[in-house]
Amino acid sequence: MLRGAYLCRTVMAIGCLSAPVAAHAQSDISVSGQFDFGARVYVDDGRYAGQTDAGAQVFFGTTVGATMPLGAGQVALEFSARTDTDGARDVFNLTRAYYTQSFGDWDLLAGVNVENWGVAESQSVLNVINPQDATDVIYGGDFIGTPMINASFYTGAGTFSAYALTGFVEPNSPGAAARLRAPFPTGDGQAVFQEGNGRHLDFALRWRNNFTLGDGALDLAASYFNGTSRTPVGLPGCVPSGGVTQAACDAVNAAVVDAFRSGTPAGSDPRDLFDQLANLPEDVVEQAVQQASAIPGAGFVPYYQHIQQGGFSAVYARGDLQLRTELAFTKPDNEDGYWSGIVGGDYTFHGIGPTDATLTLVAEYLWDDRTTRAPSTLFANDLFLGFNLFLNDSRDTAIRLGGFHDLDSDAQLFQLSASTRLNDAVRLELNTLHVRADGWTDPLSFVDRDSFVELKISTYF
Repeated sequence: MLRGAYLCRTVMAIGCLSAPVAAHAQSDISVSGQFDFGARVYVDDGRYAGQTDAGAQVFFGTTVGATMPLGAGQVALEFSARTDTDGARDVFNLTRAYYTQSFGDWDLLAGVNVENWGVAESQSVLNVINPQDATDVIYGGDFIGTPMINASFYTGAGTFSAYALTGFVEPNSPGAAARLRAPFPTGDGQAVFQEGNGRHLDFALRWRNNFTLGDGALDLAASYFNGTSRTPVGLPGCVPSGGVTQAACDAVNAAVVDAFRSGTPAGSDPRDLFDQLANLPEDVVEQAVQQASAIPGAGFVPYYQHIQQGGFSAVYARGDLQLRTELAFTKPDNEDGYWSGIVGGDYTFHGIGPTDATLTLVAEYLWDDRTTRAPSTLFANDLFLGFNLFLNDSRDTAIRLGGFHDLDSDAQLFQLSASTRLNDAVRLELNTLHVRADGWTDPLSFVDRDSFVELKISTYF
């Protein structure tokens, strides 16, 4: 992870180098990218120790990609970097760095890559190969590239893909000043793997095919993964800070991990905890949470389980209607398996208004029956509603709105994004996130002070 001034110098250096590279690149080398600059304004002060107060965080970042032919194949490179004035969301992510070549009916890829198997609009339960940038635990983050060797075979019965995952990359965790985080920091250097150091070989298989069904088309896919989960269980443990030494944390964390492996739950059921908190005066709970977040050394230990996961997706499209589903069964070693799923679809209206705008209405239902011994999730019984509006004007204006509604607690999470081009190389984007939790009866109560408005300018080259 790159921090502060070093990441700033790195991004500036990329900017200085990219222009001459693009200007002098040969015709068979393609270089493209973007620079982002903006400010995110939080409406309320942070709830936890170390978090920022209400106000603006200035940020900037870059994404650079390049492709180049090499022999009979092609080399691809893509990376991104981001930093902000508080050092809360500093990240460097190598997304792609691979060589690929086609051999008639099959392709081979070797290097770092991202595989996105999801078909739903709101979330995905199928993406198990790549971890996600965790510096915004609610808003989501980019996928992080994973070292792999991937072979895909094209047949009349569909496409068969095999993946040998030759490495493991831990996701970045938010800094102490970050918003949209848990009450306690995650110790990136404290990670524990169920299978030793996590450097063993993982593998995955996937099949995909398209069919004609009536007046529409059906896209089916099935997958199998065997290896280290890219999402850890957060065990309550120790992170070196405030005078608490690494040796002391090692002793505490070893005991916590041993207890978890012996069958002790990672914690009580979150909804039972929230129900108990709801019975206490709100100001008492508020003060207790703030004080607990300031306890020296308190934090979460990332525990990466070995899992097997079977996945299935289906997308049926007929005219302007699309129906889709994702379904996964995950079985951690020595644990009960659990189901996760998303079902829903969208409908698109065309020719709206003077610019012949396109409006897509989206509805999805998300469910999950995992236990507290699995990685936590916020979307266990939720309804997602949203729309995507494309004005089809000369400025390529787009507006997207999506909202999650928890059917158990009535908590809500809304995301709005609106963007337009200022010219051929500059785009202006407005993003907002609003969290509404009803007291302390829902996990979203821990981030209900983190609503924000963000303005971003992106330049492309």
